[in-house]
Amino acid sequence: MSKMVSDKKNNQKETKKLVVAAIQPKLEYGDIQRNHSHTYPLIEEATKQGAQLIVLPELFSTSYFVSKEIWDFAENLNGPTVTWLKATSQKLGIYLGAGFVETDGKNIFNSFVMTDPKGSIIGRIRKNSAEAYVFKRGKGVHIIKSEIGKIGVGICADNQSFVFLKQMNKESVDIMLMPHASPLPVKTSKLVTEKDYNDLHQKLKELPIFYTKTLGIPVVLANPISLFRKMPGIIGRIIKAELFSLKGLSRIVDSDSTIKGELDEAEGIIVETVILDPSRKKFVEPLNYSGWISPGSRLFRKVIMPLDIFIGKIYYFLNIRRRRKRAKKIAFNNR
Repeated sequence: MSKMVSDKKNNQKETKKLVVAAIQPKLEYGDIQRNHSHTYPLIEEATKQGAQLIVLPELFSTSYFVSKEIWDFAENLNGPTVTWLKATSQKLGIYLGAGFVETDGKNIFNSFVMTDPKGSIIGRIRKNSAEAYVFKRGKGVHIIKSEIGKIGVGICADNQSFVFLKQMNKESVDIMLMPHASPLPVKTSKLVTEKDYNDLHQKLKELPIFYTKTLGIPVVLANPISLFRKMPGIIGRIIKAELFSLKGLSRIVDSDSTIKGELDEAEGIIVETVILDPSRKKFVEPLNYSGWISPGSRLFRKVIMPLDIFIGKIYYFLNIRRRRKRAKKIAFNNR
């Protein structure tokens, strides 16, 4: 099924050329069917251009919003999004990965699923640094094993963790996928200075380059186009919905840190050939900023964020229990 081109060098280590794509769709809040149908032509076009592995953004099915209303759109692995992924990957003969709101019947997760050209699920990842007010935080190694190789998956904020980066090195992943839903400022204000505006945009652009320079592997980052909705909690008071949006800036960076393709703030696709070369793999250990890969406010990271996560976990626990009780009561009354 694979179209990968291989050669032998460096003591019989295999080098592979892989055509990858990042899809940057314009998404609509909570409209799963529309987001599927709207994005399909972009996937089809990427396939026509030779893409073998295609990445869609975080929470692609619903667009990104952080409130308990998102629970109304939760699906299991037999739901509409995974069914659509399986059918699309099989029809087009591609590896296809996308984010969606997952439920196991008890909890809600910010998840990413990948399907192969046969239409089979080859991996399901649950976001570790998931938004605590809305999602149960995932556990486990973020690795998908495939005929392509070992695929690392970092869902947005997961990529900012120093421990996560070390885990990707320990697992010796061959390629990194970064499904994002990263809000960026749309204008300056008292809360967002011009420096903040520029720094946040640049930080997203440089993230895949940082990983390639650190690990020596290709990176595919996919970030959507969408409105940003109000978030709960302390951080929600800081990241105001009217000042931010999901603005794209998707990128594909090769294993030698060459920027192969990038998008601006408009809907589109990137299709590029990258090299999976074992001889390029490395680990250039970066500075550890108290568990983060980049510097930031100690007050925010050591006090505000942990407090917000703690409150969020309590909020989630209380509200998800109420939701389960309501669901059981309705089921009992409808017997």
